[in-house]
Amino acid sequence: MIKLTAEMIIEIHDITIQRYGGLSGILCLGTIDYLVARINDEPDRFKKAALALHLIALHPFNDGQKRTGFQVADNILRMNGRCISASKESICCVLCTVAQYNCDLDAIEKWLRENTLET
Repeated sequence: MIKLTAEMIIEIHDITIQRYGGLSGILCLGTIDYLVARINDEPDRFKKAALALHLIALHPFNDGQKRTGFQVADNILRMNGRCISASKESICCVLCTVAQYNCDLDAIEKWLRENTLET
């Protein structure tokens, strides 16, 4: 399994902001380092992706937390033979729920397992 790095997450964030707009920049590199360590310690691909969605909501960036978290989660799953297949509306709903801290890791993992397909 490929290990994530802080640089990979920052690059995903920068590309996301460049493509969709928003304020670039990092609020807390320590938060990114923490979430990278947590994600890399998890062997299960769905739990890794759930951690990415959940932990990036801790606001390590100036803007684009939800978009970046989703993209990192999707990349984790794609690197491991899965892709998110949910509708745009479903994705927006779950991202807003995560960002409002109304969704725990188990619920995120369950949603990911139910909304992915093998590639």
